[in-house]
Formats: sequence, structure tokens, C-alpha cells
Amino acid sequence: MPIPDDEFRTIDEDTPAIDLASDTTQGKIYRFLLENADRAFRQREIVDAVDVPRGSVGPTLKRFEERGLVEHRSHYWKIADAEHATVSAGLLGAETADEIDGGFSDEEVDEWMETAVDPVEGRDGDDSRDA
Repeated sequence: MPIPDDEFRTIDEDTPAIDLASDTTQGKIYRFLLENADRAFRQREIVDAVDVPRGSVGPTLKRFEERGLVEHRSHYWKIADAEHATVSAGLLGAETADEIDGGFSDEEVDEWMETAVDPVEGRDGDDSRDA
């Protein structure tokens, strides 16, 4: 089963991949900082703004800082400028693609995934190029 790139990059690292899904503590904090990229916050302000356990904010921010996702000065934390630029560019690219092709519904994507071909293996599943 394929794994995401960020998980792949942490295989040899001692630290696990960061799960930024919207229902996780990490994801909630990340999205809050990303949506407020023009401001920096104290930890308690993040706790007050995001529905996460108080004791999880500090360790989460430290993990983010180690990965270059946030910046920290004095008691304040904010999304890293490079991270904000990268995410913004990705969102803009996706919005532009949706404007051009009208976007795809979840059902259309699921249907496509059922018939998608791995370009390395080819249509017949022959991966003789690996030999």
C-alpha cells in the first residue's frame, strides 16, 4: 500500500510523521495558525481559540518547530512564512485547476482511482522495467 510523501521522509527519522488531519490536535492547531498567518499567538491564546487539550499545545508546537512548520519568538508562535507560502501556492493551484475544469466530485475521484494506472507498472501490470 502506498504511503504519503511526508511519511516516507520520516522512515529513517526517530520522530513519527505529523498527522495534520482536521480532526487531530495537530491538524487543528496547524489550521488555526495557517488561517491566522498574519499574527503570532501565545500558547494559551491557541488553547482558547482551538478545541484541544491544554497540555497538548506546547509539545505540538515544539514538534512543528522542529519540522520548520512554525516560528517561535519569546512567548509567541506563528506559522512559518515558508510554510504559509507553500500551502497558499498549493491552494491557489488547486483553485485554479478547479476553475479550469470545474473540479471533480468525490464520486468522480473514486471512480478514477479504481481505473487509474501506475505509470511505472504500465497498463498490463508488467513492471519488467524494474528488473
